[in-house]
Amino acid sequence: MKKTKNKNVVKGYKMFNSDWTCKGFQYEVGKTYETKEKIAICKKGFHFCQKLEDCFIFYDCVSWNKIAEVEALGEVKTDSEGIKSVTNKIKIVREIKFNEITGIIKSDAISWSNAINNSNAINGSNAIS
Repeated sequence: MKKTKNKNVVKGYKMFNSDWTCKGFQYEVGKTYETKEKIAICKKGFHFCQKLEDCFIFYDCVSWNKIAEVEALGEVKTDSEGIKSVTNKIKIVREIKFNEITGIIKSDAISWSNAINNSNAINGSNAIS
C-alpha cells in the first residue's frame, strides 16, 4: 500500500447512490469533508479512485448513480493495485454527467499511457477513437 502525506491535491473520482449517499454518509457537491479517524483502505476514510474507469469495479455504470470529480486534500493511501484510494479530507468538486464518462476515460487513458510509457504512441493513431 502506498501512503502519502499530501501537500499536493490528488484528483480523482467518486461514485454515489442516486441521492448522493455512499455507505450511509450524505455528500453534497461543493462541500469538503474531513475525518479525524485513522484512514484504512476498505475500512475508514473517504474512498475514491484516481481513474474514473476504476469506479465501475465498485458501482454499476448506470445513469442513476451519481459521479463526481473529487480532490483529496489530506493524507492519501492507495491499495497495492492502484485502484482504490482513501483520504481523511475530500472535496466534492463537481458532478460528472453520464454523457461525459467516455470522454474522461479516453482522456485519462491517453494521459496515463503517455506518463507510463513516456511516449507518444497513442497520439496520431486511431487506436482510441
